[in-house]
Parts: sequence; structure tokens; C-alpha cells
Amino acid sequence: LQRQKREWIIPPVNIPENEDYTHKDYIINVLQDEPQHRKVLYSIHGNGVDQDPLNVFIVNPYTGFIKVTDTLDREKIAMYNVIQYFEIMVFTMFILISFLFSLQGLQKTQTGKSWRRTPVVRMTATDDDDPATDHTKIKYSIVSQSPPEPQIFSMNETTGMISVIKPYLDREQQSTYTLIVKGTDMDGKENGNTGTGTVHITVLDVNDHLPKLEKDEYSGSVDENTENVEVMRIKALDEDLEFSDNWMAEYDIVSGNEGGYFSFTTDTETNEGILMLNKALDYEVIQNLELSVAVRNKVVIHSRAAASFSSGTKTYPLKIHVKNQPEGPRFIPKVKAVSISEETKKVKLKSVITKYLAVNSDTGMTAERVRYAKAFDPDNWLSIDENTAEIKLNKLPDRESKFLVNGTYYAKVMVMTNDLPAKSATGTIALQVEDSNDHCPVLTSTSQVLCTESTAVFVTAEDEDADPNGPPFEFEIIPEGTKGTWIVEPLNDTTAILRTHDNLWPGSYEVAVEVKDQQGLSCPDKQVVKIDVCTCNEQKTCEATRKTTGAGLGFAAMGLLILGFLMLLLKVYVIIFKKAQLQYYSNSILNSPMDRPFDTKEHLIAYHTEGQGEDKVPLLLPEILKLSVTILRCVFLTQEIPLLSAPLEIVPGRFYFGKEEWDFMSKPDTEPEALVFNFEGRESPVGSVGCCSFIEGDDDLEFLNDLGPKFKTLAEICTSKESK
Repeated sequence: LQRQKREWIIPPVNIPENEDYTHKDYIINVLQDEPQHRKVLYSIHGNGVDQDPLNVFIVNPYTGFIKVTDTLDREKIAMYNVIQYFEIMVFTMFILISFLFSLQGLQKTQTGKSWRRTPVVRMTATDDDDPATDHTKIKYSIVSQSPPEPQIFSMNETTGMISVIKPYLDREQQSTYTLIVKGTDMDGKENGNTGTGTVHITVLDVNDHLPKLEKDEYSGSVDENTENVEVMRIKALDEDLEFSDNWMAEYDIVSGNEGGYFSFTTDTETNEGILMLNKALDYEVIQNLELSVAVRNKVVIHSRAAASFSSGTKTYPLKIHVKNQPEGPRFIPKVKAVSISEETKKVKLKSVITKYLAVNSDTGMTAERVRYAKAFDPDNWLSIDENTAEIKLNKLPDRESKFLVNGTYYAKVMVMTNDLPAKSATGTIALQVEDSNDHCPVLTSTSQVLCTESTAVFVTAEDEDADPNGPPFEFEIIPEGTKGTWIVEPLNDTTAILRTHDNLWPGSYEVAVEVKDQQGLSCPDKQVVKIDVCTCNEQKTCEATRKTTGAGLGFAAMGLLILGFLMLLLKVYVIIFKKAQLQYYSNSILNSPMDRPFDTKEHLIAYHTEGQGEDKVPLLLPEILKLSVTILRCVFLTQEIPLLSAPLEIVPGRFYFGKEEWDFMSKPDTEPEALVFNFEGRESPVGSVGCCSFIEGDDDLEFLNDLGPKFKTLAEICTSKESK
């Protein structure tokens, strides 16, 4: 018996994953073509048999049927290479496992007020099938949206991008959305495998709602002479996300608080605005205040939501009433100045120099049932009557006393009521030695500009007198000469607020003001503040108003025009004069006779200062400019030194050469030509040429040889004696 061996190669067998094949008798049946009377024993070897994982595939040794004992997972092993042996043949087979994919759930956030087609999230499905086949070509779609209406989102079937298709996202109405999405392989065909996933979309908050107050107007009250207390609370309403910056409110006082009495803070727990009183108010000065309050968020309003609101900021009126409180006496003024002289003839001891009475703070009248006493007197200069508040001198004033401060002696006086408990107040006596209150407070500016939406302007005064004859000042409105209704609010020692509660139209208003110093001294002349009311732009600057009156020139403008015309005429005259003067001196040089020397008597200037030096300083230093002229009886010589770059002023009575004339005389001839000396043979008007006999040996005239052929003959004549 001869044994035979054959090998069969079986095509790969595709087996879907995640299916139970254990109940099937076999998944592969390998048939052999040998006669049936021959017995064949089958066996297998490879992955899933005797290699990891073990015993996944088993074979019936008599029939050759291969059976699966477990569920196959393609993600673990995608292909098994199993070799089957039997007595006659050996063959190889491949088992492929197909893939069924799935999508995982996803949490995503999206901002409210999103524009159309705003991308939200991209979904991606994975498929472990062969990338070269349609098994991995996936199409995406949205199965459902919760809530279903309105349909907000769409999904790109190719890229898996989820986008907003309608700009209806409003967190205040719906803050979350749930989407069920599906992916189908085989390019979306019906027989393709599918997987689903869940997307949770949370809508983020933006500042698309403006805050507003619970009430349209508010009112409150404060006690006078109190400060740093809470006045009231106001609450803002906002539909944005609580405790976010889109919800948190900030409160502003738009007007009515020019004196700085109030301020707002925000309670971060309740979002309430807390109105605080920062400075004490005096009922006798201010009884009521009208504030304008505005509220806003920490962040600006969203750009898309801003279009639905008006451009202006809404304000809420807030009225504050100042309550009068029982007060004790007080001194007015707080510092009373008394001028005295240190001359003994003008001062009498034990005589009354002043009376310092306290007043009732509520009525403004002289305080009753009170007693006076000294509180501080460093050198015991004063005494005060307990009942009348009359002050007398105990000592003669001394300007050189060490207790004087800038020429003033300070002492304090106290007043006490007879009530139980007693109320007291303190005032100051300022003894000014020699100095007096001889200046009144004057406004620093009498012109102001006020916007129509504003109600207050600031006025400031100054006084040349020192304390206590200067500030703090007291401002009062004089009804006579005042246009409109105005009130005064003190700001500090030198400045007050002029406020009106009228609706002012654009135009000019005058307010008469009286300003008093500590001693009650005011200027005899009425001081008037001119207030120009105008319409302002967003930068709070006054817009210039155009007047329709006819155009014209005033006397000042006409005078300026005439003055400019006269200046122009003067400039033209100077130019003509300078030109004529230059022409005159040029003609004098060109037309002067050259056949004789200049008469020295006409051109020499007699100084009569021999031995005394020059009585004038030259405009140009000799080291920089030196113009030397040597006058001989027989020749006129000029030597040139480089000049300054600055122009030289022409002086009458002197000769100046222009550039062309100087070049003509000094530069050598460019072409040979016959020289004409028409003065040869004439008698010299100044006598013999023997004048050159006085030239000493140290006078070097060799430079004449460099002056060209025109002057060669002249040089020979002048040096003839030396040459002989």
C-alpha cells in the first residue's frame, strides 16, 4: 500500500463577528475527492486551535467538519489561519470576521445667540473593516432631537459635523438639547451596518438681557450729621444666568451727587445695590436731594442683543430727604478773627475786644441757657464772661511771642448747655496782631458751560487774606439779577455747587452770588456767574451752534486788515530802497575815475582819538574779516581776506565790489590781448612817483607780481627805486 498526500487551498471564509455559532454543527465542511471506501482522519493546526487562543475551532476527525466553540470578536483577532491535515490532503483556509461599529455618547456646549451654520461638534465613527472597501465608508444622520421643536441642528452626512441651522438658541427658554445620531457603513445603503450615539448639547449663557430695577422710582431719608451708614437697598432683576458676570449688577449715580455724599456697592450674594452715605449732611443747608441712578452688568451687552435695546441708558429717580435732628449750640464762624495792635496806646487791658456768642443749630438764633468758658489759652491772654461771652485781654499783645503762629494767637472757647446731659461746642478765637481782613473773596471764574441734561455747575472763590480771614467761604444766591431758580450746595472750603431743578433750554443764564469769608466779609460789588447752557454730544462737550446772522467785520478786524496792508507797503518800500542803494554803490565803483588816486582828504576819516583806542566795537571780528587798504601816492592797492558767510551790511561812504567787478580786476586774462594804458604820458595829479621812496625794506611788494599783466607795469614803477 502506497500512501498519497494532497493539499487543497480553500478560499477565505467570512464569518460575522459577535454571533453565536456554538449551536451549529459546523461552519466549514471540507470534502475530499478520494473514494469513500478509504478511511481518512482529519486534524487541524494553527490560530484558535493549538495556538492562542486555544480550542476556538475543533474538527471532527472522521467527517472533517470544523466547529466554532466561542463568539468571535474581530477587534481581538481579525483573521485565523487554520491548517487541516488528513491522511491524503492538506489544505489552508482563512477565516475573516466582519465589523459592526457603534458611536459613543458625547457632551458638548454651545453659546447662546449663535449665528446660522455655526459648527457645534464633529462626530467620528470607526470601522475596522478593510479601508479599501465600502465597509468603512460611513454616512451620518440625526435620528432625533430632544426637545423636537424647533429643529435647531443639522448633520453633514459625509463629515459628521453638527451645526446650528436656525439662530433660535436661547438659554433662558431651553438650556440643553439631546441628539441621537446614526452612522451607516456601505456608504449608507440599507444593507449596511449601523451604529448610534448620543450627543448632549448645553447652551452657554451670554449677556443678552439688560438688568432693570424692581421699581421705577425710589425714595429714602437720612439723618443730618451722620456719615458712613447704609441708607437703603435696591434690587436689580436680570434673566441671565445667576451669579455670572452676565447677571451681576453694578449701580451708578448719574447725577445729583456732585457733592460726593453718596456711593453704591453691590451685594454679591443678593445682587442688591447698597446706597451708602459717605459725608454728613446739614439740614440747615440741604433738606432734599434728587439722585439719578443707572444699573448695568459687569460685562457689556451681547452685540446681537444690543440692537433690540435703545441706545440710551435708563435712569431711575431716587429722592433723599434729610431729617433734622436736635442739635446743641455751635459757634458761627468756627474761627473768629480779632485784629489788635501791639502798641500800648491803642490797647487797653480789661476792655472788651469782642463777643463770641454761640447760636442754636436748629433755629439759627443766639443760644439760650448756656455757659461759656475757656477751653485752651496757652499764654493766658484772654478772659471770657460766663454769661455774655464777652472776651477781654489779660495781657498786652506781643508780636514776638513764641505762642504766635504766623502772627496769630489762637485760643479756644467752649459753650455748654444747662441741660442734662449737657451739649457742648467749641470755637476758636484768632487774635491777629497787626494784620486785618482787608480782602474779600472773589470768584476765580465767572463763566461756566452746562449741558442741557445736567443740573449743576461748580464755582470757586479765593481770598488773599490768611486764616482766619480766608476760607472756608459761605456762598449765597442773590435773587436780584439771577435768571431761573438755583440753590447752593457746599462742596469744600473754597468751592460750592450751583444747582437748578428747572429744565433749562439752551441759552445764557446769569446767577448772582455773594461769597463771604470766615468773618462774614464779602465784596461790595455783586458777583455774577454767566452760565451758557447748550446741547452736548456723547463726550459731554458743548456742540457749537451756528448763528444765521449776516456776516460782517468789526472794527478790530478792519484795523487788522489795514495794519497788514500798511506792513505790506512798508516791506515793498524797504525792498525798493535797498535795491536802489545797492545800485547806487555799484555805479559809484564802476563810474569812479581810475587814472588817479583817490583824494585822501575826502576819504580819510578823522577820529581824533589817537592814544585812546576805538570808541566803537566792529560788527565783525578782525580775525575773521580783515579788509586792509594801503594808499600810496602812486597806486591804490587792495588785499582780499576770506569773508564770513553772513551778508555784510552796506555802510554809506564806503566802496564795495560786486563779484563780477572783483573777478574782472583780480583774475588773470584768459586770452592774450593788447593792453591799453590811456594814462601814459599824463602828468600825475599828485606829483612825482618818488613817493615810493618811503617804503622800508620790510614792506614786501612781491605780491604785485601775482596780480597779472595788468598791474605788472604799475609794480615796476613802484619798485623801480629798489630795482636800481
